[in-house]
This record gives sequence, C-alpha cells and structure tokens, in this order.
Amino acid sequence: MPIKRWRLQEEDRAEASRLAKELGISPIVASVLWGRGYRTTGALSKFLSGQEALTDPFALKDMDLAVQRIHRALDAGERVAVYGDYDCDGMMATVLLYRYLESVGCDVCYYIPERDREGYGLNKNALRLIYQEGIRLVITVDNGITAVEEADYATDLGLDLVITDHHKPRSILPRAVAVVDPHRLDDESGCEYLSGAGVAFKLCCALEGENGDLLLDQFGDLVAIATVADIVPLVRENRAIVRRGLALLENTENPGLEALLQVCGLNGKHLSSENVAFGLVPRINSAGRFDQVDQAIELLISEEEGLEEIAQKINNLNSQRKQAEDQIIEQIWERLEADPSVLQERIVILSGEGWHHGVVGIVASRMVERVGKPCIVFSLEGENARGSARSVDGFSIIDAIDACSQHLLRYGGHDQAAGLTLPVVDLEKFTRQINLWAAQHYPEMPALELSIAGTVYPRELTVPQLEPLSSLEPFGCGNEVPVFQISQCTIQGIYSIGEGKHLRLRLLGDGVVFYAVYFGMRQENFSYGVGDVVDLAVTVDVGEWNGERRLSIKVKDLHLSGLDYNQLYHWEQIYQQLCLGEAVSAEDRLIPDRNDIAVVYRYLRASSPLHIADEVLYWRLGGRVTDLCRMKLAVDILVEMGLVTRHALHGGSCLTVVENPSRVDINHSQILQRLQN
Repeated sequence: MPIKRWRLQEEDRAEASRLAKELGISPIVASVLWGRGYRTTGALSKFLSGQEALTDPFALKDMDLAVQRIHRALDAGERVAVYGDYDCDGMMATVLLYRYLESVGCDVCYYIPERDREGYGLNKNALRLIYQEGIRLVITVDNGITAVEEADYATDLGLDLVITDHHKPRSILPRAVAVVDPHRLDDESGCEYLSGAGVAFKLCCALEGENGDLLLDQFGDLVAIATVADIVPLVRENRAIVRRGLALLENTENPGLEALLQVCGLNGKHLSSENVAFGLVPRINSAGRFDQVDQAIELLISEEEGLEEIAQKINNLNSQRKQAEDQIIEQIWERLEADPSVLQERIVILSGEGWHHGVVGIVASRMVERVGKPCIVFSLEGENARGSARSVDGFSIIDAIDACSQHLLRYGGHDQAAGLTLPVVDLEKFTRQINLWAAQHYPEMPALELSIAGTVYPRELTVPQLEPLSSLEPFGCGNEVPVFQISQCTIQGIYSIGEGKHLRLRLLGDGVVFYAVYFGMRQENFSYGVGDVVDLAVTVDVGEWNGERRLSIKVKDLHLSGLDYNQLYHWEQIYQQLCLGEAVSAEDRLIPDRNDIAVVYRYLRASSPLHIADEVLYWRLGGRVTDLCRMKLAVDILVEMGLVTRHALHGGSCLTVVENPSRVDINHSQILQRLQN
C-alpha cells in the first residue's frame, strides 16, 4: 500500500467550544466545521440549516440564448432530441430534461451513444441519423463541450445545437446556438461545482422562469443521485440539492427509482449520500458499462408495469461488473509481479486486450488507491485503445492528457478523472510523452493525502459524543465524512472477519480498550503485529443493532507512532527518481553501501518469508539503515542478485530469502553500478 500523507486540519477546541455553546450544538460538530473554515455563528448556522439559496440560472453564460432557441422550438412544435451520456450523471440529466420537456408539451426524444460502438459524446453518425429523423434541434447534457469538429458537422448539416455540459472546454468552444458550461473562461456564474444534471436542471429552471425551488420538488431525486454519482463538491447549492433530493428519494414518486431501491435493499431505509453512492449509483452505472442504457432510461421514465423485472436485470449487470473488474485487477497483479518496473513511472499506464472498457475507470480508481499514483487503464480494441484515467489530488490528469493531444483521437474530463482514445500504435509514444510531461512539471509527485478533521481521544469514543456528527450530512466531495486521528494506540488483537477479506482490531489507548474494523485489509497484507504502537485514521458512525445504538469505528489508514511520514514520502520520491535514472541533487544520492545491504539481508533471513510494508520494514530495522530510499534499493539489489525473491500477494508483495543461494559479489550488481556512475 502507498504511503499516505495525513493533512491535519487546523484545530482550536476552545474557540469551537465557544461557538458550540452559542449555537447549542455539539462541540465536535463545531470543531469539524471550524477546521473547514466555518468560523462564525452565522456561517455555522447557514451550513447546518442546509438552506442555501439556489442561484439564478441566467447567471450561466449563454443560458438566455439556449432558452430562446428552445422556446422557439416549443412554440413551433418542433421535435427536439436530448443527447445524453451513458454514465449515471448523463443518464439522470437525460431523464430530467426529457421529463421536463415532455411535461411542457414538447415532442421530445433522447439519444445516448452506445459505449461499445460509438464511445463518449457527440458523433457524426448519430448526428446524421438525428437529422434524417427530421429533428433540427439537439440539446446535449453532460457532454459536447469538447466536440468542436462534431459541432461543425452538425451546423453544416443544418442542426442547431444547444450544448449543456460541466466538463472543461478546450481553447476553442464548439460552434453552437448556445454553449452553457460553468467552466467556460468567460462564465462568471461561479457554478463550477454543478454536475451535468445540475446544469441540465438549471436549464429547466431557466425555461420555467424560476430559480428552482418548485422544480427541485419535482426532480430533486434525479439531480441528487447525479450529484452524488459524479463526485462534484457538495458545497453551496449542491448541498441543498442533495439534502432535499435524498429526502424526496426516500419517498420517491418515480416508480422506476422505487423498483431500483427495492433490489438494492434500500427501500424504506434512511438514505444518505453514502448508501446512494455505494448502493444505487453503481447499478445505474452498470447499465451504461454494458450498453444497456435504454433499459435504465426506460426504467426511469416509464409508468408501465414490469419495472421490477427491469430493475432486477440492472442489478444483475452490477454483479457482472464486479466480476469483470476483479478479473482485470487479478490480471494486472499477475503482470506487475512479472514486471514491477511499470510502478516506478509517475503515471502508471496499463492496457490489455479483452478488458471491458466499461469497467476500466473503476479499475483505474482502485489502482490509484493501491499504488498512490495517477493511473490510466486502456482496453485494447482492434486498432484503438480506449482508456479511463484517475488521479490524485494536486495532479491534473486532464492537463497531462491535453499536453499529449497530438496522439489522441478524442478525450475529455476533469482534473481527477478523464477518458481518452488513441491508436494502439501510438500507445507507447503517448506513455513516454505523458510521463516526460509529468517529470517536467512535477519533479516530486503529489502524495495520496488523507484529510484529518481533528483528534479524538479513546475516552471520547461514545455514542453521545459522536452521534451529533450526523448533522453534517449529506457527506461527499467537499464535505467529506470526517476522518479523525486517534494517537498512540497499542494493538492488542488482530482478527480476520468476512471470510478473511477484512480485519477487526482490538486496541488500547489511554487505558481504554476499543475495537475497530479495517475493511478490505487481509491479514496477510497487514504489516503490523500485536504490541505495535500506532496512530489510527478512522471514521465513526452510529447505527442500531438489536434495538441498541452502537458506535462503529472504521480504519482508513494506520501510521506507526513516532515515524516522520513526510520524510518517508520524500525518501520514496528520491527512490522513484533514482530507479528512473533521473538526476538528483548530491545530497539526495541515497545509495546503499555493503553494510546497508548486509543489514537488510540479515533481517530478511531471520524473518523470511516476510509480507510487510516498506515503512514498517524500515522501522523494524531500528535505524541501522539511515533512510527508506537506501533500504528499498538494498532490497532491489538482493532480488537482482538472486538472494531474495519477491512475489505479489493480494496486491502487496512478499519477500523470501533463497535457500542455499549461489555465492555472489554485490559489486557486480547492475543496479549498484548504475547508481554509482
């Protein structure tokens, strides 16, 4: 697992307590909000009320032009096409605009491209088919901002385009009647936080001539799902939209959504952004991943019988998605075991034939968590490679991709996520260029970070102390579930649960014994042992079991108490640069000597086989090797010389000393010779 930096938010418990008393709220709630910049009674009250006013839809650039053209179509009885996208945000935006236009008497249809055959966004064949159907106005939702060539084609055909999107534009905007996108450089609305469905909702509000309060009661469930799904910031009116939308969703009047909630096991339950994100959204997305979008759209716009059957089919697609995802991950680790050098690049690029392009985005996200670097995963399909990219905070993956655009057939996205297509023959050149760009702009790559909302002491781990945190909901991007640090805890027990997929830890801190669950951590991957003193990063929530309110503590990360993790990360970056043959300063040429290599070898020989995180191995060496970089290079040299083997194990690696190895001369190590030159 990669080393994560913990970024502790500023704390002032005395000031937070003062604000809490003035407002009559929990001190821990006030403390979290104070750390997030809400430092007056007015700011705290406004946040907790969730009554953020909806902004004027006409503040968005070109909204007036969009409304004029659509009203002209309505008055003339024109047939209008809504052109959507196959992810959850795009589908919700399509359903929202379709249902609104239908409700005002528009002759409306929708078109969503097939992921497999057509790919993302506008395409010329689809535009030609739409034109041949006699349609003269196309409204895009959640796409279109980068479709410069396709927009020219549509205009030449005689199609009018109204583009609504929330992705970043290129230097040239597409030719259209109106281009409504809060990321336009000349847009001053301040609505960059909106999802694609959020922009479509603004269009409906503008068409209706209101700010959205009434329409939110009608369509809030759809916009809330999309806002949660697209991981846009839950700030300002997004927070109000999701809060009201989730309440509507619990008693939704949309029969398709009700059927889908039923198969998710969420019907009749309190809905949070978390259970929508992990229960409802993946199932909706699965329809797009396996080219069954029409099933999902019909489920959400239909009033007919048999919706439960469609919902079950979509639920089955989600199971199919999980299976495809796991198979790709397994193949990736097998490949990385044979050639781990890919992991040394700044941007990890992986590709494979037969990898379902509908799930490579999820795989890229999982790989970012596993390796701590931006990742692009490509599905090789004949002559083309279709990829999804995911990044870490502080590294704009769309800027990196844009810098290599001469190799690309199409691309688009955000700082943290993007999609791209290029010829397979250009994949190697693209890989070299994007990593060269990253080296030039990021000599030290941003680390995976974990934002820590504050410190909690073991004696504070009680239901009355922590249950008030629920008042901060809905949680999501920009208003994340608070993560707390619990320092100086001794591990007293380590127990496998969930068929070995998770751990339950017994911990002691300040004389208080408590338990925490570490989801997704297998015992063989857990580098710590009974007696180790650790700092925990945890989330806490209160639930009901057998009629009793209980506290649940979930581990997000562990650090060894007393280790300087910022220094560890710096050493890790030097190690990566040395492995890539990049120039480093004289003081950063951290090259192991024979004694360093001998120290590491003796420890491994006494402990083999050893499955352990790099920083834990460094700590167990007790300072006998001066830094993490030298230690990791020493391990590499031992593997190169055939004294130690390293193989993948459930996403980690296991080091085993070779029995009765041949006699070797460390001076013959090619790694050591290269480093010393």
